Amino acid sequence: MLLLRSLLLLNHPSPAAGETKRLFRIGTGGPTGVYYPIGKLIAEGLTRLVEENDASGAAVNGVPGIIGVAQNSAGSIENARAVVSGQIEAGLVQADIASMAFLAEHAFAGDQSGRALRAVASLYPEMLQLVTRRDANIRSVPDLRGKHISIDELGSGTLAVMRIALAAYGLSENDFHPVYLKPVFTQDKMAQNELQGFAMMAGIPMKAVTQLSDIGLFLVPIDPNTASGITARFPYIVPGRIPSGVYSGIPEIPTLQVYALLVVSAETSADLVYQVTGALWSERTLSLLKQGHPQGKLITPETALTGLSIPLHAGAERFYREKELLFK
Repeated sequence: MLLLRSLLLLNHPSPAAGETKRLFRIGTGGPTGVYYPIGKLIAEGLTRLVEENDASGAAVNGVPGIIGVAQNSAGSIENARAVVSGQIEAGLVQADIASMAFLAEHAFAGDQSGRALRAVASLYPEMLQLVTRRDANIRSVPDLRGKHISIDELGSGTLAVMRIALAAYGLSENDFHPVYLKPVFTQDKMAQNELQGFAMMAGIPMKAVTQLSDIGLFLVPIDPNTASGITARFPYIVPGRIPSGVYSGIPEIPTLQVYALLVVSAETSADLVYQVTGALWSERTLSLLKQGHPQGKLITPETALTGLSIPLHAGAERFYREKELLFK
């Protein structure tokens, strides 16, 4: 069951007489990651706060009849399961996790419900960020041995990728002291040296990292050769780089990358998904994303089909064909 540790309802006016509003819930992640702030901005963009028209008379403000909601969750695996079970209307899911769900592989082995997962858009690249205390002298993945490291919650995409990365180095959770917490719950433990590190698959920069910069941090690299070997087995997990300057005092770091997708169920109305897709790529929502979070600048219609690992929903496909972004 989806863990609803917090719920954000956007401020909205009372509906007009006879008007019915319904929630459009978007599963995100923890509050100090990137899914949650991005999900909040998308939810705001989908919500029609006022009846507003442009010069041609076309509505420009969200999707009529829905109120966007951003919900905290454990992350990608939980979001994928919650979407296909109808607990939420949409979710942010790593492309590799979406593929696993659709193909009933790995964490979803034996569960065919993921065949109902459909993409609305690819949003931005996520990076594996293995963040450690500099004084812990963890300079490579094998240096995790014997350390206390948080590798995110059960149900998270981070945990799935970390297990893949550990295996590529011949390690498992038995080689260190694993803790299964979201970064928001690791900050005090990192500051007090109860934890020597935490992992998070997220866009950059991540609040959980910037808030800890005073203690002295190091980002552990995933060497490109190992990353290429992982890609050979998991095509949607690819080599990536965290540029220098993203985090103060930390140089460019090679790591793993995967795209974040906005997904819905195949059972969702094509007309609704068409409207949601249009609202997502509206000038208003794009402005909210660009102004609201550094990662929002990377969310553009030109890359909406990059890194997709599952089929598009019919409503989203109709939108992209009309905008001549999809030709096949």
